[in-house]
Amino acid sequence: MIRIAESLLKRLRPRISLFALTTVLLASSGSLFRMDSALAQDANPNIDPKAAGILQDMSYYMGSQYEYTYKADMMFDDVLESKEKIQYNGEETVYLKKPDKFYTGYVTDLGGYKLWYDAGQATLLEVPLNDFSLATLPPSVDQALNKLKEEYQFTPALSEFLFIDTYKVMTADVISGAYFGISKVMGANCHHLVFVEKEIDWQIWIEVGKRPVPRKLVITYKNMAESPQFIALIKDWVFGKPITNFAFKPEIPDVNSRVEFNQITGNQKYKIGSIRAFQ
Repeated sequence: MIRIAESLLKRLRPRISLFALTTVLLASSGSLFRMDSALAQDANPNIDPKAAGILQDMSYYMGSQYEYTYKADMMFDDVLESKEKIQYNGEETVYLKKPDKFYTGYVTDLGGYKLWYDAGQATLLEVPLNDFSLATLPPSVDQALNKLKEEYQFTPALSEFLFIDTYKVMTADVISGAYFGISKVMGANCHHLVFVEKEIDWQIWIEVGKRPVPRKLVITYKNMAESPQFIALIKDWVFGKPITNFAFKPEIPDVNSRVEFNQITGNQKYKIGSIRAFQ
């Protein structure tokens, strides 16, 4: 009986192996087909495939990270009635912990804001006035940022880099995109990508290598008088280091004034610094 069983197993083993291999290949083919179909549906034929691939790599990398921080040095133009452009400076600090926490501190020569978001509760402080306000938002970062845009017409500067799918957010209204080679930004080799939209043109420099993070963003408001620009040099990226929940707790000065949320978000000087503002 044992000999018969061994003989039968020997005859069946190649068929079993072939069956297993066929099953794996079919499963893989199905996954690849679904992936290719999804990419085909999302692909914009007017974006250079190389540019799209690099931007997608950035999106995959950042989307896969649970928490991170970054800072930015910013410059932006203000156009006077005389059509003269005056450049101002600013800086921003950002903390993100998925799925439901972020902080962004945006401070410029013309004032700014600090926004804390923690699991559905948003606290917004305008500086240096110390006006503050509260708002209830959806329970995840992506949903909260969309709600801020839809209900309050407010898109925090560089907020595109807080989404899980950065690629989808950034290319929502892109008409065309191109790759312009490699250049250095703050000492790092970066891919230079250029995109065209109806209201704005924007350029992004993405670090070459295993950490494809954005290092520079330039937005040109081409439909505004004198085509002012916003420029951000993005630095001090930190991944994999735990961020304490204390970073997402509001710090409101003792001397303050509570106002309506849209009284702060409606300030026109806060309408710059994000591609999403024109989508």
